[in-house]
Amino acid sequence: MADYTFDDEGNPVRRTIDDYDDNFADEEDLTNIFDIKGDGFDVTLSLATGQISWTTVNAAKVNKKFKNAKPYGTGTYHAGKFELPIRDILGVKIKRQRTKNQREGEGLCRGFTVLTYEKFGPNCLKDRLIEFEHPSESICQQYSKSIKRYITGLSHRPKSVKIFMQVHAGSHDSKSIYKNKVLPLMQDAELNVDCTEVQHNEHIKMDMVHLNLDDYDCVVAMGGDGTANKVASGLLTASQGIHDVEIKNGFTPAKAVMPLGIIPTGTTNYIAKSAIGIDDPVTATIHILLGNRTPLDICSVFQDERLLQFGFISQYGFQGNVLRYVSSLRTKAVPKYSEAAVIHALKSSRLRSYDCDIEYIPADKLDSKYCSLMCRTGCMVCWNQDVTEEEETIVEECTVEPFSPLSNSNNSDTFVDLSKEERDNPWRKIKSNLMNIALFTIPGFCSSAPWGLSKYSHSNDGVMELVLVKNIIRKDFIRFLKRHGNMKNQFDFEFVDVIRVKEVKFRPRQPTGWNYNDHSFSEVEYRMKNLKSRRSKSETVIHLDDDGLENGKSHSMDTLDDLSDDDDDDDDIDDLDDFHKPNSSRNGSAGSETSQQRQFKINNNVIMNTAHQDRKLVGPQYRMTFADEERLKRKKVAIKKEEKKRAKEEKRLKSSWNIDNTICYDGELDFKQVF
Repeated sequence: MADYTFDDEGNPVRRTIDDYDDNFADEEDLTNIFDIKGDGFDVTLSLATGQISWTTVNAAKVNKKFKNAKPYGTGTYHAGKFELPIRDILGVKIKRQRTKNQREGEGLCRGFTVLTYEKFGPNCLKDRLIEFEHPSESICQQYSKSIKRYITGLSHRPKSVKIFMQVHAGSHDSKSIYKNKVLPLMQDAELNVDCTEVQHNEHIKMDMVHLNLDDYDCVVAMGGDGTANKVASGLLTASQGIHDVEIKNGFTPAKAVMPLGIIPTGTTNYIAKSAIGIDDPVTATIHILLGNRTPLDICSVFQDERLLQFGFISQYGFQGNVLRYVSSLRTKAVPKYSEAAVIHALKSSRLRSYDCDIEYIPADKLDSKYCSLMCRTGCMVCWNQDVTEEEETIVEECTVEPFSPLSNSNNSDTFVDLSKEERDNPWRKIKSNLMNIALFTIPGFCSSAPWGLSKYSHSNDGVMELVLVKNIIRKDFIRFLKRHGNMKNQFDFEFVDVIRVKEVKFRPRQPTGWNYNDHSFSEVEYRMKNLKSRRSKSETVIHLDDDGLENGKSHSMDTLDDLSDDDDDDDDIDDLDDFHKPNSSRNGSAGSETSQQRQFKINNNVIMNTAHQDRKLVGPQYRMTFADEERLKRKKVAIKKEEKKRAKEEKRLKSSWNIDNTICYDGELDFKQVF
């Protein structure tokens, strides 16, 4: 692992001694003899060069204990001489011998202890203690204070962190890992820690709204990929409020105000492995304490105009079904539920394709020499080129003029050239039947895909990889899945398309060939409902004369103009004709209102009697026979079976989104690469 850091634009830069603060250039070196593992060493602390070194007193006879010794941190070891950069020291404290009645900080001084790390294999770091024994407390204090003063001057080191711990992630051992491994390291590094246990799905989102980010230097997600996604989404959302950025579809968000730390304790942990190359909690903690940073791409996920979350890897289809089965099998306490969910989703009755419409904006094609290059430390593909002044001054303007039918209507210049508009449109469309749709902003290294879910994706190239798996037979799809576990390219199939994109719009298409019989539909209730809706719109009182006229005017033309084209209007006309029939009981003269006339109201051209009427039952009440009850019972059973069949068919025709191991049932989503 090369020693790299990153500038403000995310470009990898190799660290050198000249990159550090020159405030210690005039500091004198400290040299004394200390005892390390029973042997005497000349220990030299040089703040000017930023190193602490120790050499054995008897150089001619190197002790067997250090013959095959490994260097600490990024230091070196040669012929009995160790060199350790001070920037690789996590913490330092005085070593004391205490009695039972003595407190912390009391007792006889025995030396000082330095906490650093060693490399164990690729990307794996382990903490190591180096004990420098010396009886003089003044000398030990001098060494200890000088090292602390140098470490405090490193601005990229966090001083206070906020941890969100998901205790139910993975094997449910996050609490023991935090207590036995993570917290002791942070306490030795004298780091202020504020830990919160996640209680429910919205806990992180709710806390991030009220969290004062000025009190912390880093926010840490301790859990699986779902926890890391929630913390990242909460941090980015809070950062938009700090920078006064309006969150809407298509917006360009501001970068996070502080780094995000990830301590992996989940099942897949592909976000952490894509960042540090391993899912070891101790390694991740050491990187957080050292202040090492790795830029990662992330995309925004919108549903219409509402921001759902931010995401690293999103998949629809097969992987969405797998996550859905994982959730159900986990509640049933099925052993090895992850493997069982994959087998469950691969059954012939459940493995299917999905009709969908995909629109995307393609990104620039990658140079052929980088197409087969995997993302590693110092990757040249992830290097961000500087933006030129011409690109910064580009202003988007609308070139389509409004069409006016009154001006030059016969002039062809007023019509839009659709062929040119189609050529200038950056969006591309795909309508296909696909078994799995995936969007990758990071490679996604995990135990089931050691070389990555998307082998040649890059973590900081500013684009997404859109992977489409076409409708194929079950045997070929299993071949595609098995490729993830070996070194072969899993996308080297004819039925797999990989497209570099910047934005994606996904819309599922429901087939129209399947019909559903709605047994609960009633024609009588439907007509009565329409009649009530018209009556409730408006209600006015009218005055009628002896001839059935309103204020002496005829309703013939007005009524015909106001009638709608509905079939129910025929019944209304009949009611109106009945009202105009001669009635011997009608009294009064034209223009004067009688008591009977006040009993009638008009509602949407429907005349009705509003006077109180005594309701009486006409004839005996109908009582259902046993045959009618049995027939109704069979009908209810048929309706229940039909409803169950409908729900099962609708569930089969659509899948769910798997966004960083979080289920999202919203099918129509928009994705945009933001970093």
